[in-house]
Amino acid sequence: MKKVVLLLTRHGETLENQRHVLQGQLPGTLSPAGCRQAEELAVRLQDEQLDVIVCSDLARSRDTAQTVARNRGMVPVVTPLLREMDWGVYTGETLEDVDWWNLPQSVESVEDLFHRAHEFTNFLRVKFGGKKVLAVGHGAFNRAIVAYLQGGKPADMIDMPIMGNTEIIKLEY
Repeated sequence: MKKVVLLLTRHGETLENQRHVLQGQLPGTLSPAGCRQAEELAVRLQDEQLDVIVCSDLARSRDTAQTVARNRGMVPVVTPLLREMDWGVYTGETLEDVDWWNLPQSVESVEDLFHRAHEFTNFLRVKFGGKKVLAVGHGAFNRAIVAYLQGGKPADMIDMPIMGNTEIIKLEY
């Protein structure tokens, strides 16, 4: 299989991020700052040759991806595989409320998140092998992708820092 060059980024800041709320699989709404971040991301990437832009089906990710895609005449590929972690009962709460070692059954486990990261990276490999891909994802799920591609274990993602909004990590696999 041909390798994938992955530029992994996180959506622009949301109104919910400003209040430190765990959005999980809620759509989220880009804040004015988040809209500016998405525009700035498009400018930072203007000289970067991209073959495809992939995003989650959640509004905050899709809106960020569409901002980058608009000036390129591209349409983002939307996939639920790139969705944020399902926070279950923690949805709407803050990260400080989360006990990572004793997650309730309603919360997507780090093992399930890691498995989904495997499915997502395999999806990219099969569908976009040999391509340069911008993936607009989410804080927790992006950590799972990085941990998986670096050969780590599910628990490794817990101590990783959350990506800043529209920060970019380049990965090749």
